[in-house]
Amino acid sequence: MNNIAQSLRRKTEDGKRKTENGRQKTKIRPLSSVARTTRRNTTPKLPSAGPEALRPLSSVRGVVLIAVLWICALVMWFAFQISAQTRLLGEDRMHSIRDSQAIYLALGGCYEALARMGQAPALRKDQPIDLNWQPDGQPRTVRYNSGIAVVVIEPEETKVNVNSAQTVQLRQVLQNAGADELTSEKLADRIFDFINADNIPRPRGMEKYDYIKASLNYVPFNGPLTDLDQLLLVPGVSQQLFYGYGNGTDEGMGESRGSCQDIVVPAPNSLFSLLTIYGGNTNSSPGLGGQQASVFKFWRPGGIYRILSFGKSANGPPSAGVWLTVRYTSSGEKPYQILSRKVM
Repeated sequence: MNNIAQSLRRKTEDGKRKTENGRQKTKIRPLSSVARTTRRNTTPKLPSAGPEALRPLSSVRGVVLIAVLWICALVMWFAFQISAQTRLLGEDRMHSIRDSQAIYLALGGCYEALARMGQAPALRKDQPIDLNWQPDGQPRTVRYNSGIAVVVIEPEETKVNVNSAQTVQLRQVLQNAGADELTSEKLADRIFDFINADNIPRPRGMEKYDYIKASLNYVPFNGPLTDLDQLLLVPGVSQQLFYGYGNGTDEGMGESRGSCQDIVVPAPNSLFSLLTIYGGNTNSSPGLGGQQASVFKFWRPGGIYRILSFGKSANGPPSAGVWLTVRYTSSGEKPYQILSRKVM
């Protein structure tokens, strides 16, 4: 019995010693350190950034770069279109302003000529031409702050009246204007048929039926012309033949051609310069080549005169012209009567 009790006591003491040793080995750690350890152990590990992981990101960057470049190109294209349109609108606006200035300058030249109508001839031959205005067909220059006006005054009596001339006179005028013999015969017949009251065409002419056949939306007047530029309605009479642009045009400017660059005036030997609808002259000789009878070189009461005024802005072309036909009355508040006016 004693042995059994001793063995039990010994086992109990051994159990106590083991328990005390276990408690000594187990250390109690603070809660914060436990939390840090738990967080460290539970944080997932990210894979290393190798070439395989960078490939998708670089491709996205390339797409973004291309999109940015396209947007920049579109913005530049729109900016170019807007700037080009703005520039064209600005140029068109400036062209309109210069054209308006040229017209007002030409009107100023007309008023200058009207104010000098009836001026006495110069007593001295060396007097500047711009100081003495006579209907001699010579260009005179009027200078303004905004530009110049070139004025030419001619008597209508020295020109051939197209309403009274026969085909022979018309043929001669057309040849002097640069038409060949066959063309002059054809156009003379057409002009005569356009004015003559009958409906019988001349050998090379055209009457109402021919105009309809040619699909023209008008027919011959069969009466006198009321404006000289109505000759342009006659088939075959072109602006080149009527005005003579580029055919000795600068010769009519005389000494003023240097200062009047870009001003285009009708040529001296054009239909415009050789024909008229006033007076009774049917002889083509006095008006050819700008030659005029001395009796018409001065202001004559009751005379009919053509005033051509061409203005040009100091800012540049275009030029503009005003065409007046006046009768000099030499009396009254206004010593003239305006018969027609037109912007050329």
